[in-house]
Amino acid sequence: MKPSMIVQGELTHAKYLLQQLLVADLPVDCVIMAEHTTDTPEYQALITASALCPQFSLRMGTAADYAQATWLVLTDLEEPLPALADRIVALRRLTNRILENGFRGQLVFTGQDDEVLTYFAWKYSGAAVGQIWGLGTYPVNQLLTYRLADRLGVGVNAIQTTVVGRAAEPVVAWSRTYVGPTPILMYLANADAAFNAEDLDKMESWLRREATGSQTALRYLTLIHLFQALLANQPVIAPVAHPQPGETALAVATPVLVTLQGTQAITNLALSEDEQRAYSAETTAIHETITQLEGTPTEGR
Repeated sequence: MKPSMIVQGELTHAKYLLQQLLVADLPVDCVIMAEHTTDTPEYQALITASALCPQFSLRMGTAADYAQATWLVLTDLEEPLPALADRIVALRRLTNRILENGFRGQLVFTGQDDEVLTYFAWKYSGAAVGQIWGLGTYPVNQLLTYRLADRLGVGVNAIQTTVVGRAAEPVVAWSRTYVGPTPILMYLANADAAFNAEDLDKMESWLRREATGSQTALRYLTLIHLFQALLANQPVIAPVAHPQPGETALAVATPVLVTLQGTQAITNLALSEDEQRAYSAETTAIHETITQLEGTPTEGR
């Protein structure tokens, strides 16, 4: 029996993701959960085209499908995005709805502010930590991996990068970046390397600029790559946004093991002093946002 994936979100983003899923032909039963009944006819052309996919199936869904889903993938909203507080109110309604209909799968956020949405979904659902996650910094992490491989003239599999924090404000952990078995900072010490610390600074600045732009295509492409690995029984270590319980609970992107069953913690994040300072600034900003939202009245909204 193939895993079941529900795709839910605004029409434009949901169709964009579904088009890429059709091309990828993942071995999943995919169900569309339309946000509005008037959206349903807009999906018919995609459902018709799915007949050409040997593995991927696509149909419209009902509330009963929540109980069978392995993943519920939530796409982004249309620009301009509603206020974050309003999105949290809508998330609470959605969480209540899916739980009432027996949802026990993984909730996956693919859009902006996924670290905040991941935290509140975890808080509202009472689900296990490993069942709710967002793409986090994984898309920009992969972007950096491919850029480094191209710059150094090596295969992508030879590069291991670590980008943490928030997708919009990524922190590159050069101290945890490797070329083969060699830390990149040690690699730079090689006199034969046509690469230096200044190049790293330029690359980090480039990545931060990319992070401020639209990441829709990048997010969906890396999501599909992630699912391809999971469906091939190849768990991935990825910096996705995941809940981190504790005295100052929040969700933030750090490396975890992503499997078909959800995320699993691996080891404590060890950063250089400068990286830790930047990462701490990110977690502080996330926590301040959460605190502000928790103090926002929601009655009548």
